[in-house]
Amino acid sequence: MVVAKVRSVGKAEGGLRWFLRSVVLFTFGLMVTVSAAYAQAQKPLLDLNTASEKELEALKGVGPVTAKKIIAGRPYSSVADLSKAGVPEKTIEGIKPFVTVGKPVAAPGVAPEKKAATPAAVAKTETPPSPAKAAASVPAPAPSPAVAPQKASSKASGAAPAKLAPGQKVNINTASKEQLDALPEIGPVKAQTIIDGRPYKKIEDIMKVKGIKQGTFDKIRDHITVD
Repeated sequence: MVVAKVRSVGKAEGGLRWFLRSVVLFTFGLMVTVSAAYAQAQKPLLDLNTASEKELEALKGVGPVTAKKIIAGRPYSSVADLSKAGVPEKTIEGIKPFVTVGKPVAAPGVAPEKKAATPAAVAKTETPPSPAKAAASVPAPAPSPAVAPQKASSKASGAAPAKLAPGQKVNINTASKEQLDALPEIGPVKAQTIIDGRPYKKIEDIMKVKGIKQGTFDKIRDHITVD
């Protein structure tokens, strides 16, 4: 009798433990499900027209293939339009509470339509230039053929130094720059150098001047003096 009662009590306790364990597991599973649903409900709705492939794959029942189909079928005006992209009806019903359809984004590379030019803008572009600008844009008249040769001839006449008369000698201590310039191989630069090197005691001293060597001296010795 006692053994039977002990066995009966043991069975009752075992059943109670099993019942309590089942209740705990059910409650835990229910809490997990409610928490997941609450967390999903707290997330902002996913825009089917702008969501990335990774974001779409995170939806229940949507894998890489379905995500690519959704992206290829854009833009959508409603969630039901997913069926046109080949998404199964069951999948659409499963993700409907978590997605939305925003304003379609314009395709890249499409330039916005240009606005027509206003009358004011047209008038501004067609405004004639001011008289001052118009005058500045007119090219200056070319010099007449009669004037150009005259200038050239006067320049040529002033460039040639005066020549010494036969037998004329130049005093290198007192001669002007023009007179020294008239000597053979003596230009305006050497003439000024001769003036800067004065006085000279003899004509050979002119070879002390920079640029006047024996060859030049031989050509001017008969035309110079220090007297």
